[in-house]
Amino acid sequence: MSHYSRVKTLFRHREALITCLKNLGYDVETDTTIRGHHGEHTVDIAVTRTKGYGIGFVRNCDGTYDMVADWWGVTGAGEQKIAQQLKDQAGAIQKEYARNMVLSQAREDGFELVSETSETDGTIRIVMRRWD
Repeated sequence: MSHYSRVKTLFRHREALITCLKNLGYDVETDTTIRGHHGEHTVDIAVTRTKGYGIGFVRNCDGTYDMVADWWGVTGAGEQKIAQQLKDQAGAIQKEYARNMVLSQAREDGFELVSETSETDGTIRIVMRRWD
């Protein structure tokens, strides 16, 4: 029996999600499987973690992606710890995803990046400009 846990996300844009995962240093594969403690799980997007276990993203019928992973064999931790690990990963991925979406949309609208800084509270300050 597998112990795959799912985390609901609001990720909708496949290419933006792939880009942000790569920017975070993950090796990304598409339309593949991830390995868990007791088997494999088919996913749309996969990133490899230590010990060969993976985190995957599966597209739902509403267009959003759920993050799935089997942490049981990696940590032996209880369900609360597993959920916290997934939540921590989702936060970092969500932040990078949002950054990529803002930059992508701004460039489509004719803006160029002036500066980007990370604030001490974890927020990202992005300054864009467009010449008329």
